[in-house]
Amino acid sequence: MKKTQKKQMLDGKKVLREVRTVVLMSLMITIEALAVTLLYTPAGVVTGGVTGIAMLITYATSGAIPNWIFVVIANTPLLILAFKYLHIRFTVYTLLMTVLFAAELALFGNLQFPALFDMSEPAWRVVSVIFGAVTMGVAGGMIVRLGGSTGGLDIVSLLLNRKYSISMGTISMSMNVVIALALGVVRAIGAHDYRIGVEGAALSFIALFVTTIAFNNIILGINRTKTLFIISDKWDEIAPDVLNKMHRGVTYIPCRGAYTNQEKTLVYILTKTIELGAIRRLVLEKDPKAIISIIDTREVIGKGFSAVN
Repeated sequence: MKKTQKKQMLDGKKVLREVRTVVLMSLMITIEALAVTLLYTPAGVVTGGVTGIAMLITYATSGAIPNWIFVVIANTPLLILAFKYLHIRFTVYTLLMTVLFAAELALFGNLQFPALFDMSEPAWRVVSVIFGAVTMGVAGGMIVRLGGSTGGLDIVSLLLNRKYSISMGTISMSMNVVIALALGVVRAIGAHDYRIGVEGAALSFIALFVTTIAFNNIILGINRTKTLFIISDKWDEIAPDVLNKMHRGVTYIPCRGAYTNQEKTLVYILTKTIELGAIRRLVLEKDPKAIISIIDTREVIGKGFSAVN
């Protein structure tokens, strides 16, 4: 009976966690849809990915083809591929967010919102682009951290990364550069002035750059992971303190000094930025002559660090 109750409690917590995740993702998607509608579109620039291509088509057709239509059309085959080749949880979340995003683009595109910035002023146009880029980067990063995506080129990047081991960042950036350049061509042709095209492409490049910075900082987090390698003759005193006081795992790596030709023990530790100062003090208190190598670590998956989505 107790086992059944415990299982029911665990199942209930799991469902609650999934519901909370969907709610947070939906909020982030709504923020992205508002950013596209209120900040990007009035400024005449594009974001990255399938949404950027959809906006490009809308601009090229003078609004005859709304951006949400292409978002649906382009994502349909990509989601089918995702169901076949990618993690089911990721794909289901991506499907939900894609449908919600397209629906909100359609809804917001038909509503009359007050202008946030005066787009006749170049400075305010730049502010709108930067504000929109930060918003898109933060919201997109939160969605990925929660275990989903907005679909589109994220799926393409994941599939190409698995098949050819090409960096997802490289794939996305390459595709987004092409989208920004295409906007420049569309703008130049429409206005019969290459300077208008250069301006649109340049602002889109700024938006993509700022979005990437914001996105990466959300993904990596402020409290980043550090890898420590400690060389000390008092390794047997340092390690227990790290274990007992900092509650961080320690690994011993046997090694040999090239100059002294003596056997040594290298202490290997994974920790967070906020714990770094305390560990450093702890080590130097035990051995002021200790050598500490501190390395930025992109990601650690496991207990005490990132969860596996």
